[in-house]
Amino acid sequence: MSIGPVFDRPRHVFAPARVPPPGAWTVEEESPVSRSQHNAPVPAGNSGGSFEIGSFDFHGKPVIVLSNETGSWAVLGQLCQNLTLDSEAQRRAVLRKAWSRGKTDVREVMLPGQNRAYPQFLVHERIVPMWLANITSSRIEDPSTRANVEQAQVELADALHAYVTSRHTVREPTKLELARDLVVALEAREALEAENKVLAPKAGKWDAFMNSEGLIGMTAIADMLGVPVVDMTNWLVTEGVFRKQVSRFGSNKNMPRRTYQSSGHFAVKLETNGKVSYEVAYATVVGADFVFDRWQAHAAA
Repeated sequence: MSIGPVFDRPRHVFAPARVPPPGAWTVEEESPVSRSQHNAPVPAGNSGGSFEIGSFDFHGKPVIVLSNETGSWAVLGQLCQNLTLDSEAQRRAVLRKAWSRGKTDVREVMLPGQNRAYPQFLVHERIVPMWLANITSSRIEDPSTRANVEQAQVELADALHAYVTSRHTVREPTKLELARDLVVALEAREALEAENKVLAPKAGKWDAFMNSEGLIGMTAIADMLGVPVVDMTNWLVTEGVFRKQVSRFGSNKNMPRRTYQSSGHFAVKLETNGKVSYEVAYATVVGADFVFDRWQAHAAA
């Protein structure tokens, strides 16, 4: 898909230049399509013609979602505008990551409130949690921006998932999508294995608690801290790491948020006792150290 003709069309010498809205690319900028191999093969569109455009409110600001046969897409420039982040810096950061391969695109779309279509950098719903988790909020100097980013890291991925699933039935992924996801998963596993080699000395204290998948139960972590597991997971809820989730039997369970699952801190497994199936939260070594260190800092405060 090429958008070259849009940029190559000359303006009349007397016509005033139009100023694109935040998040859109100008004529002078290099189009990400021309130098990125990450763009997903989606149907051509103009002015949102191939997309169903919707939005939901996130703490008083709209989040625009574009949906088509390949899934749902967020407009990175618009998300960055809501969070007062540099959209160009975030675009470059996303394209540097292996997990963005096949999950970004640049399309001409006329968004609500605009009078014409502009090129927009889109990110697939599947990588929004990864994008949020990779923003280092501690490096953001402005307190207001830092607070907005941290709030989005805790809540936005869940809000987007809830919006998408409430509007559309779940579509079975294509074989090509499954293959791409497999490649991303293998690359992520290789990166995690490399990180684990560096963390190996620190990981030793968890060796006795790991299951066959290298995961650590929340009860084991609570025992290491000397607190009841319910108290520990309730505290993780107040910290925004876990959230209360109603089980199918009506009881409340504390489960890790999707952002922290996508970042490799926690995993949720479906288990059975022979009669019923239920979800169980586990921590990775990184997640166990994260909880252990954060609890100790909390106890010392």
